Amino acid sequence: MTADKQDNRDWSNVWKNPFVIAWLVILTIVLAVNFFMVSMAIVTNPGLVVDDFYEQGKNMDKILAEQKRMEQLGWQLDIDLPILSEGKAQTVTLKVLDKDNQPMTVDSAILYYYRPSDRDLDGEQALTAVEPIGSYQADFSLPLKGKWDLVMEITKGDDVYNIGRSIMVQDPE
Repeated sequence: MTADKQDNRDWSNVWKNPFVIAWLVILTIVLAVNFFMVSMAIVTNPGLVVDDFYEQGKNMDKILAEQKRMEQLGWQLDIDLPILSEGKAQTVTLKVLDKDNQPMTVDSAILYYYRPSDRDLDGEQALTAVEPIGSYQADFSLPLKGKWDLVMEITKGDDVYNIGRSIMVQDPE
């Protein structure tokens, strides 16, 4: 009662072949995703841009020499930076110690802040001297949550010492 069935499908028409149709669908999806990703890369903010990248690269030996000079100074910066929340002012405290772990006064202490995704939000905050000797403070806040890069720079005479770190600013509570 069971008869052998013969395959009567006509494979001569390419557009009726399911493998060709599947291949074309996958190709269309890949091209659409690539087009979307390229358009998003062009339209969105490009992030941190350095105008003189070539000059900074050429000056890398000067940067390394400056780091070595700062190590020889032996200054120590003890920064008390609380966990920051968006738009909420917090007190930042800095203690400056010399090579012998003794507090020292400096001419200026400045906190530079950089937003990697938007250079319009970059700025600086000067710290003022408070008691005891070698201590500096400022009320500090950042306007947006997310990643920020901080650089603390102190100056005494012709000597400049700086350290940097990245922080995450949280949602306001």
